Amino acid sequence: MRRGTREHGFTLIEIAIAMAVLGIGVVSALQVFGSSTKLVRVAGRRSEAVMHAKALMDAALWAPEMVHAESHGEIGGGFRWQRLIRPAGAEDGVDPERVRTDVRLSVVSVLVEWNEPSGAKSYRLGTMRLEPDYGDPVEPQAGAEAGRRP
Repeated sequence: MRRGTREHGFTLIEIAIAMAVLGIGVVSALQVFGSSTKLVRVAGRRSEAVMHAKALMDAALWAPEMVHAESHGEIGGGFRWQRLIRPAGAEDGVDPERVRTDVRLSVVSVLVEWNEPSGAKSYRLGTMRLEPDYGDPVEPQAGAEAGRRP
């Protein structure tokens, strides 16, 4: 009596197909990982820009008096900033022919910019502040401390 001598195992073509499927899976996983690290880096830079913008805004809002001026500078890490403090006007919904009162509205705008490989990015933050109106807006004077009245 003769038994069938069939060997068990995988053929060479089955192993080649399994390796190809495994290779496609590994390459896809690496692409997803690369994309997610880029997104984390971009989100981190944006969060840092938001933090800088809030700090610049807080510095202006906590000042005893608003000095209407434009200022700019650079922050470490490749960030640039610009802050504009100006009296509110018609473009802000304030009637230019309003009756003079003892308060005025000032507009504070902060812009933080930085460069990414995909191009320049920016974050803008703006608000308004109501403050006493002593007459003419406070303007910075050469040689005088900013924000002080003569």
